[in-house]
Amino acid sequence: MLKLMKLELKKYKIGRYLPGILIANFVILLLIGGIHMAEKIDNVMDAYQDYKMAFSVIIGLVKITFVIFASVILAKLVIGEYNAKTVNILFTYPVRRKKIMAAKLLLVSLWTFVTVFFSGLFLTGVFLLADASLNMVPETLTAPMVADHVLRMLLNAVSAAGTCLIPLLFGMMKKSVPAMIVSAVILVTITDSNNMGFSLSAGYIFPLVFAAAGVLIAFWSIRKVETSDVL
Repeated sequence: MLKLMKLELKKYKIGRYLPGILIANFVILLLIGGIHMAEKIDNVMDAYQDYKMAFSVIIGLVKITFVIFASVILAKLVIGEYNAKTVNILFTYPVRRKKIMAAKLLLVSLWTFVTVFFSGLFLTGVFLLADASLNMVPETLTAPMVADHVLRMLLNAVSAAGTCLIPLLFGMMKKSVPAMIVSAVILVTITDSNNMGFSLSAGYIFPLVFAAAGVLIAFWSIRKVETSDVL
């Protein structure tokens, strides 16, 4: 499996997405700063009333951004093979088809986990540095708050790693890249939207449920790959 993942990594040059990751982080920083500035200009209550709210915004923006990003990569690795007919060559390898597909899924899942977690750490660090100078949050930061936030980032990284696989179900139905990306957008809108302080991704249970659901749905999506005709 590790060898297959290395081959996929070399074949698609996943490292070339690093500039995209940096740009996405920069845009998220602008959004975080923009929210604060907009509230100041309108002279209403602080956008970030406490650190829990501020950290939730960071986690939500990071997860939404990179789940959609991951769906684009997964579409290229899987649906793109079907559309370009290169999957016919791929499946001539002396390896089970499911193992090849599983290597692709695992590669994207791990990429998403690492990207979400470390982007969250980076953005949190920048936010706290800015807060130290601009006093963006009218609350005293404590060690337990930081520890809880890191744990939540870890759980949401796990959740994102599984959630990013769910759109594969819709993409595989008609081998459609647009269907896969649109379903990813709808999915994160539902799971990570904040309605009067409530979000399905809040807490410790739902992120793990989404992660497990993503893995199960992904393998359900490729269940017939051994017997289906790809010509």
